[in-house]
Amino acid sequence: MYKEILGKTTSGKELTEDEISELIASINAGTISDIQIAGFQVALLMKGASLKETSFIAKAMRDNCIPLKPKVSAELMDTCGTGGGLSTFNISTATALVAAAAGILVAKHGSRSIASLSGSADVLEALGVNINLQPNEVEKMIEGIGIAFLYAPLFHPVMGKVLPPEQDLGIKTIFYSIIGPLINPAFAPRHLLGVYKPELLDIVTYVAKELGYTNAMFVHGLDGLDEISLLGKTRVNHLKNGEVATFEVVPEEFGLTRCNLSDIRTGTPAENAETIKGVFSGKVTGAKRDAILLNAAGALVVGGKAGDFQEGLRLAVNLIDSGAAEKKLYELKEMSNSFGVSL
Repeated sequence: MYKEILGKTTSGKELTEDEISELIASINAGTISDIQIAGFQVALLMKGASLKETSFIAKAMRDNCIPLKPKVSAELMDTCGTGGGLSTFNISTATALVAAAAGILVAKHGSRSIASLSGSADVLEALGVNINLQPNEVEKMIEGIGIAFLYAPLFHPVMGKVLPPEQDLGIKTIFYSIIGPLINPAFAPRHLLGVYKPELLDIVTYVAKELGYTNAMFVHGLDGLDEISLLGKTRVNHLKNGEVATFEVVPEEFGLTRCNLSDIRTGTPAENAETIKGVFSGKVTGAKRDAILLNAAGALVVGGKAGDFQEGLRLAVNLIDSGAAEKKLYELKEMSNSFGVSL
C-alpha cells in the first residue's frame, strides 16, 4: 500500500480518500516507519496537496484521534489558529475565555508553540491551568463550567508521529499549518480560526465546509497577523450553514484605534499570563484590551451570542468589565486542578 501511495504522490497524481484513510490509519498503528512517514511528507510537500486531499487528510486525522463526547446539547466552539504569523500575546486563548463567560461551550484546542515564545498550552500553564487531563476529565469540564483546554498531543497520536520527521527535515507540511487547527477532538462545529497567510483562507474554509462546520470565521490580518487585526485590515471568510461570505474589517469600524505590533507583541508565557489577567481585572487597558475585545466580538458572533461585530464588541466589554471573564478563568484553573495531575 505505502509504495503505491508514494509512487502516486511522487508522480503528481491525486490520492483517493480510501488511500489517505489507510495511510493515516497505518501511521496511527505504527506499521509505517519514520523514514516512510518522512518520505510521504516530502513527496506531498513537493507535489502540493489538493483541496480534496487536504480534506481527506483532515477527515482521516479526526477518525484516528481520541474522541471527546461531552454530554451537552449546544454546539461547541474553538478558537485555535494556525500560528506562524506575526507573534502577538495569546489573544485567541483570552478570546476563548470571554466566549465561555458569555455561555458559549468552548473546547479550546491547542498545544505548545513551535514558532513563537508562547502557545496556548504555555500561557495556560502559566495561568495555573492543568493542561494534562484525561478525556473524561475534559468532558466533565465542558459539562460543568462550559470550557476546557484540549492539549493536542494527548488526543492526536498521529500528530506525535508526523512531527519528528518534519523537525528533523526542517520542513513545514499541511499537518500543522492547516490540518492541526481543524481536527478538534471534540469535533467543535463552530470556530474562530486565524491563519498566517492569505492563501490559506480559502483552503481552510473549503476543508471546514467538508468537515461539516456550521458557523465559523476564518480570518487573516493583512499585515501578517493570524488574528482579527488591530493593526489594520482583516480579511474574513464567514462560513454559516454551508454558505460563505467574504468581507474585510478594520478597527475604526468599531471605534477602536489601530496600534503597532510592539503594543501587542508576545512575551514569555509568564508575561502573557500577566497581560491576560491584567485585562480581565481592568488593570491593563489600551491596545492589549482592544485586541481581545475585537477578537472576542468575532467569537461571540460565531457562538450565536451577537448578531454582528458591533453587538459582539459591546457584549465583550460587558463580560470583561463585569468580571465574568475573570471568573471564568478562575473556574478553569480551579476545576482543571481538582482532578490532580494526570498524564
